[in-house]
Amino acid sequence: MATFPTQIDEVGTQWLTQSLRSGGVLAADSQVTGFDIEPIGMGIGIMGLLYRLSLRYENDAAGPATVVLKLASNDPQARHMARIFRFYEKEVGFYRDFAPLTPIPTTACYANEYDPETDDFALLLEDVGDATVHSQVDGCSADAALATVRNLARHHAAFADSALFDDADFAWVPFGSDSPTPEGVVQGMADSWGPFQESFPELVTTELAAIMERFGPSVRTLLTVKEGRPITLVHGDYRLDNLFFTADGRVTAIDWQVCAKGPFAYDLAYFMTQSLTIDDRRAHEAALIDAYLDELRAADFDHDRDMLMDDYRATAMFCLCYPIQAGNIELVNDRARALIVDMFNRAMTAISDHNATEFLLD
Repeated sequence: MATFPTQIDEVGTQWLTQSLRSGGVLAADSQVTGFDIEPIGMGIGIMGLLYRLSLRYENDAAGPATVVLKLASNDPQARHMARIFRFYEKEVGFYRDFAPLTPIPTTACYANEYDPETDDFALLLEDVGDATVHSQVDGCSADAALATVRNLARHHAAFADSALFDDADFAWVPFGSDSPTPEGVVQGMADSWGPFQESFPELVTTELAAIMERFGPSVRTLLTVKEGRPITLVHGDYRLDNLFFTADGRVTAIDWQVCAKGPFAYDLAYFMTQSLTIDDRRAHEAALIDAYLDELRAADFDHDRDMLMDDYRATAMFCLCYPIQAGNIELVNDRARALIVDMFNRAMTAISDHNATEFLLD
């Protein structure tokens, strides 16, 4: 049996009190006396359960007014997928091992629990819900994009070819090309292609059909770090819906469930081709990439631009898998449909702009 709450109805004031004390945000002689629960993030494909807890303290003691609790999903299919791809293990590992080391803002973690036998977990996190979140459908301003890529560069530079990746304690960090990720993407694309055609017939062209024929056999190659390329810790899902912006220019990234070792360009290309509008990417892409490289150099890491762009273009090709596979989930509302259409159009345009189909195997 887990020694921590695995369901929301198992959460109690004693566990919350101890967690906040251990997290350094509640005095040793203070305690939580009650809390209210608000489910958040429902219906948008999150591989877990999220709750905002509004806390009450004895004698109005000083402590966080709200915290976010993240637990394993109750859905058997989601749990199965999370275990195969190690989503929960990796996010717990990030907050344990890498969050204290990265120079970029992350949500403070007050409790970090994981049971490898059951794959249950509990993360009690700082609530950053009062920060600004830009809709991925709408995209973001050039200034917000600039802050985002600079933030990303600082993180990447901190783990550039890190010796930590050879440490046994960090062996849980996979490469993006390690099994079962490529096999899962291949299967996911095969399963999603039919439903995507049915749900979005207006997006299906002979060009797309030709790409789909070559995509599956190319997945592992697209994800594999080329010889001589530097690696870093990639977020893996670095998009606007997972980024929080504060007035002082800080950008906090959440949802580290798919973090991995990989090429620097992965997060950069994923953000640029999925979260910026087509017009904004085209107008600002070169300047944003230059800013990213400048920030790397400011952090004492010099990445060859040609190598970066080669990996960037390959990632742009790979990122087509996201809207195709997203088209196989339940379209819960108009925003979900609009997001998939925008992701697809942005991906296909970036593929065309960068002649990225040359990375597909014949």
